[in-house]
Amino acid sequence: MAELTPFIDEKSAEPIYIQLYRYIRKEMVEGRIVAGTKLPSVRELAQRLSISRTPIALAYDQLQAEGYVRTRPRSGIFAEALPEVADSMGGTGRQDQVKREGRNNEQERTISAGTTALAHEPNGRAITIDFGVGAIDWSKFPAAAWRKWMNECLQTDKGRLYQHSELQGERELREEIAAYLHRTRGVRCTPESIVIGAGTYHSLDLALMLIYSDGSEKHIASEAAVNEGVQRLFKRHQLQVQPIMLEADGIAVDELHHLRLGSVRAAYVTPSHQYPLGMTLSVAKRMKLLQWAAETGGYIIENDYDGEFRYAGRPIPALQGLDEQGSVVYVGTFSQAVTPSFRLSYAVLPPALLTRFQERRHSYDQFASPVFQHAMRLFMSSGGFGRHMRTMRALYQRKRDTALHTIRSVFQIEPGVERKPAVTVIGEHSGLHMLLRLNNGLTEQEMIDRASAVGVSVYPISGYWFQPSDAHQYESTVLIGFGGLSEEAIRVGLARLAKAWGLGERDECSI
Repeated sequence: MAELTPFIDEKSAEPIYIQLYRYIRKEMVEGRIVAGTKLPSVRELAQRLSISRTPIALAYDQLQAEGYVRTRPRSGIFAEALPEVADSMGGTGRQDQVKREGRNNEQERTISAGTTALAHEPNGRAITIDFGVGAIDWSKFPAAAWRKWMNECLQTDKGRLYQHSELQGERELREEIAAYLHRTRGVRCTPESIVIGAGTYHSLDLALMLIYSDGSEKHIASEAAVNEGVQRLFKRHQLQVQPIMLEADGIAVDELHHLRLGSVRAAYVTPSHQYPLGMTLSVAKRMKLLQWAAETGGYIIENDYDGEFRYAGRPIPALQGLDEQGSVVYVGTFSQAVTPSFRLSYAVLPPALLTRFQERRHSYDQFASPVFQHAMRLFMSSGGFGRHMRTMRALYQRKRDTALHTIRSVFQIEPGVERKPAVTVIGEHSGLHMLLRLNNGLTEQEMIDRASAVGVSVYPISGYWFQPSDAHQYESTVLIGFGGLSEEAIRVGLARLAKAWGLGERDECSI
């Protein structure tokens, strides 16, 4: 059994469970805890350290979520294997940059936030409850404070605001973003490495232009299921896509290693919360993915669409934070945290691509509103954004918990009962949506049609796959978003779905 002897600073501003999490992770990464080693139980470690069990349980939960440890029933908690990648990734960043530069010389749909108004299907039926994927709750947005910041921008710096923005975006906002990403997502960046964009697709578009501007063959590897907008973006760049299968712990990285060396220039992933299926890429696979990039000179495009919203433990740190070689382009957005209408996103460029951007700077333009950029900077520097994020995490967790409780109730799922449940919930640990898979034989389209007949909108999963044949295990599955609905609407909507799908008889008023 591993002997854990962390120094716990109870006066530190950093919570005890994070101190424990960091200590154990470091022990594993540096080889002092090897694969298969049993860790002390929560009770044993609490007694040894003379602290509460709660922070220990939280630390173990986070480590398990990231793939560092695994709980074996009736046996305990054990360290997982981490791949040996030091030799293949040990070169200097500059060497890999030269290698990378020279190698080739040889959701779409976004629903309005907090929607309660009636929508209509083409056939005229009223849709009273819309489980729109991508919808957010704008009711808690600090509108009065935002107006104040907007007015301050317009009054204090008129000359600057009515000119074109800096090409990479306003310096002060990039400083705030760099500090925020390092603190909350573990991203390694400076203001100089950040380029502000006018939405996620704009930032992804920039990443693709930079990666393929050197004449590389237009091949890209991607998770087998992605947002339809991303699929359209790949088509616009005339990229040939190599879909990579998705497993319980994320993209099947071994498939990348089996591709012909140099046959793909980049890999597109959503590691913290796969969109749309919801799984998290394990730490072992993250390291293998970085190994692939180091060995081939390829790039990884990391879309961290809603990585901030995780409901068990801390948000999973970004893949980019593990990158020592300059392989990862990190893309994020304020859409889920604030509102999609502001159209503010950001890309963190690795050194080689940043150099390429600067060399070709006259080929690009800055489309994000300078007024919104300045207001967002004030939102962040005042502490308002951090408070807003804490509020929204708590709000969305309540909505998610309401959805799960209601699903168990109206679909009559009994915890501990081994028979196959009427419905399986997928991807519920993060983000603002989940998947419902029926086990009664209804098809995806039948689920959607029956839902529509009772005034509820749910959404297909089939369109997210590059190859329809890959979607066979999700044949009776739909997406439901809960971010933009009230808790009452979630309860009523799910009760209607259970009845419409022939799986529940609860009256919606009794839930």
